[in-house]
Formats: sequence, C-alpha cells, structure tokens
Amino acid sequence: MFRPLTALLLLFTLLPIQVLAGEEIDPELGTPPGTYKITGGNGPVEIRMKAEVNGKEIRMLLDNGFMWDPLLFFGGPKVDALGIKTDGKIEVEGDGEGDPVPSKTASGITICFPGVEFYDQSAVLTPTSSGVWRMWWGCEGQVCATFFKHFVVGLNFDRMVLTLTRPEDFSTTGKGDLIELKPLGDGAWAIPATLKLEDGRTVKIDLAMDLGDSNPLSLDQRGPHKLTAPENVVEATLGFGIQGEITGCYGRVSSVKIGPHKLDGVAAAFTSPDYGGKVFHEAVVGLSLLSRFNFIFDYPGRRIFITPNHTFGERFEHDLSGVALLGGTGDWLEIVRLHPGSPAAEAGLKLGDHVTRIDGRTATEFDAWEIRPLMRRRGETVTFTVQRGEKEIE
Repeated sequence: MFRPLTALLLLFTLLPIQVLAGEEIDPELGTPPGTYKITGGNGPVEIRMKAEVNGKEIRMLLDNGFMWDPLLFFGGPKVDALGIKTDGKIEVEGDGEGDPVPSKTASGITICFPGVEFYDQSAVLTPTSSGVWRMWWGCEGQVCATFFKHFVVGLNFDRMVLTLTRPEDFSTTGKGDLIELKPLGDGAWAIPATLKLEDGRTVKIDLAMDLGDSNPLSLDQRGPHKLTAPENVVEATLGFGIQGEITGCYGRVSSVKIGPHKLDGVAAAFTSPDYGGKVFHEAVVGLSLLSRFNFIFDYPGRRIFITPNHTFGERFEHDLSGVALLGGTGDWLEIVRLHPGSPAAEAGLKLGDHVTRIDGRTATEFDAWEIRPLMRRRGETVTFTVQRGEKEIE
C-alpha cells in the first residue's frame, strides 16, 4: 500500500552540488532512489518545480508527509501524454473517507529539473478516472525522497530558495537551532513540540511533519492525548486527501513551542470524532506553520535546523469561507461542499456551481494551493463568478 498525502509547489533556487558517492544508509531512511547528475553549471539555477519526462514539461509538488521513494503522477490528460509505460498494479492510500485508489506502477523513469536530472526512478500513476488530479489542479505529480534522501535540503521562505547539499559537504555553522528528527516507523518523521491547549493543559508531543498539509496543525481528537477541540470552533472541510474529503472543525491552540520558539494563537484543524477516514498521526504540523521558519532538512543526519523568518509573528488565520472547490473538466472549478450559514452560503452559492472567475481572474489561473490563502484574507471580500445552468451569476 502506497501512502502519499498532499503536497507543496515551491519557487526556489537550486544550488549546484556534486554527485553523491556511496554513503552509510540509515535503516529508518533507506536507500536513496536511483541516481542523479548535476547539469546547472557553476552558478545557481532558478527553478519553479517544473520538470521534463519524456521530453514533455510537467509541474511537480514537493512533499515530506511520508518519505516515499516513487514519484507520484496524478492521472489526467497531461500525464497520459507522457507515454509512461506501466509495469504493475498498486493501491494508493491516503487521507479521506473513500476507498484506496487502484493505480499502476512504472520504473526506469528519468525526470529532469533545470539544473539536476534524476535517473532510474520508480513511479505510481493514479488513473484519470479516479479524479485525484482534481484535488491538486495545476500540477501533475509529487516528488519526495528523490530530493530528501539524496541531499540536505534547505528551504528559505524569505528568499524562496531551495538548496541541495551533499551530506558530507554540509556544515552546521550558523544554520539555526538544531531539532532532532524522530522516525515514526511508517515512513513519517516527527519533531518534538509542546502544545498549550485552550483548556489550559500542556502536552508534550511529537508532531509529524507534512509540507503537504496546508493547515498549521492537524489534530486527531481520538488520539491518546485527547486533543479535543475548544468550545469556539467552526465546522469546515479541512481539505482533500487521496481518498477524498477530510471533515472536522477549525479552532485554536493557545501556543506551540518548537525548540526555543513559541507561536501563539495557532490555528488548528480538528478531525471530527466520528470521521470515518484514516488518520495516520495524532498531531501533524503543516505548511502554514512550517513556513514561519527557514528550514534545513537533514534527514540523513536525523535533524533539522530552524530559523524564524519574516512571517513568524503574523496572526494565524482560518479559511472560513465555507466553500470547498475541486478542479473541473473545463476552465472552471466545481463547488463540492458548502457549509450552512457560512459566508459562501449566505452569498448565494450552491453545490455544483461552476466557478469561472475569482476576483475577475479565470478560476483555473489559481493553483489548488493558492485558494486557501485567498480565503484567509481577514475582513476582505472575494468575488466569484459562477455558471449555473444557462445563467452567469456574480
């Protein structure tokens, strides 16, 4: 069973490195997939996670929810056009209340990013009919261990720079506060943290890291620490995973402390106690919190280094629009969830509406990961233009 989660599209700079020689392999991390070659020359190569497979350009996401080796391609017209030859079958499991997605495998793939090429990669391809691509419209797949197992990976959110460094060339001098990584035994890795809950309790807990989870924190109320939601919450769709919708509510945690750094009033997604889907970890720290730091991920060294960046002190906001969108088969997005009493419902939106424009822009110009920040603009209005039957309504 293969278990990817959601993922992150990044605009970064790739700094050239040397080809990795044979290294002692961490049994928890495993062997890096395939091989690679640097092609970027002596200077930095700016990339937007665009890649080429079989001479065709695609956009890839970066994820670390589970340290999975294969590339993951979301079935759709662009992926179908890559002409990847499959050689096996597999079920893809992830968040959501639906069933695992029957998919296909492939091997021997070369994927080329500007500045670096990776060879002998394995892959999983979800079928177009599964609709997985609708959850992450605007991209064609995900990449994980291809980067994280070969290199020390730096993510500087101030400069939007990604740096790859050979583990043997990495120096810890001036890199920030060191946090030890803890393997969770299922391919996920965690960092120790202290949560202060709204009920006054203080809980020491390992937070599973997931750049692909757009929520600052995702907490399972059914776990051993009884991370119950506070009284003041908003029912919401928390996102979509491979197996479908994730339901629950939004609330807050009084504070989160990671290393010496404390963040107050952290927004948290609480999975419903009666949620029928799988929850792989009791507590997950996601992109909206992780991006408050500049990171260096040293998985081979079982450690990360963190430095607060310019967004560290900003207020955490929820998406309280009450609307959930999926990619459509045309130049529109489909409303697939509408919460009663929400701003979206009060504005007159309906389930099944086709959103053709958002704030005057074609809806599909917004990638999936851009929608939630748009809906978190405190006190501001977002204008949807929708097609409902023969009518166009704003």
